[in-house]
Amino acid sequence: MALKDKIQDQMVTDHETILESEFDRVEKLFRLHEDGTINLEGQYRSLDTKSQMLIYFIGQRFAYEGELAEEDTLTSSFFYDRIDKSDRTIRNYLQDLREEGYIKKEGQSEHCLIAENLPNALDQIEESVGGGNA
Repeated sequence: MALKDKIQDQMVTDHETILESEFDRVEKLFRLHEDGTINLEGQYRSLDTKSQMLIYFIGQRFAYEGELAEEDTLTSSFFYDRIDKSDRTIRNYLQDLREEGYIKKEGQSEHCLIAENLPNALDQIEESVGGGNA
């Protein structure tokens, strides 16, 4: 087997596989509407703001993969409109999520989930709920 084939077969990350393998954990977090709207499930609505934002990023990625949304990104204004915190606080949370490796900046004020880090993001959310599989 050529090196190229080995790399392709054994080292290339498959985003869909990561998303699919975590589907059962993700499914509990939110519901998606046909228009791509993300609706956080009950207990996740009372989590800290940063965890809620992370769930929205996960939801947006799944809405995109399910062809319910045209983009896998969310804008800063998405959070300004939905979260009762100052714009500066929202920007700080976005920066924290970037530094923690959960999201990346895609444009002036657009961010998206880093699929490779979905398992760690879910671990953090589950910890916020009260440990273990929420």
